[in-house]
Amino acid sequence: MSTDSSAPASTPAPPAAPLSERTAFAVLGSMLFLIVALTILLAQTTWIDSASAAEPPAAADAGSLAQR
Repeated sequence: MSTDSSAPASTPAPPAAPLSERTAFAVLGSMLFLIVALTILLAQTTWIDSASAAEPPAAADAGSLAQR
């Protein structure tokens, strides 16, 4: 089997260029924005008014509790 000297040898790909500072700040900024937005969304969906917190939670079947 003869080797073809004109065929290029498989060379590793050149390393990727590093990210620019602008790109890094954009990625970090969007990550921080998402963290803050999701935290606010979680707080809003789980918030309980202090007036309704004093009331006992509504039972699914109140009749069965009274009969026990």
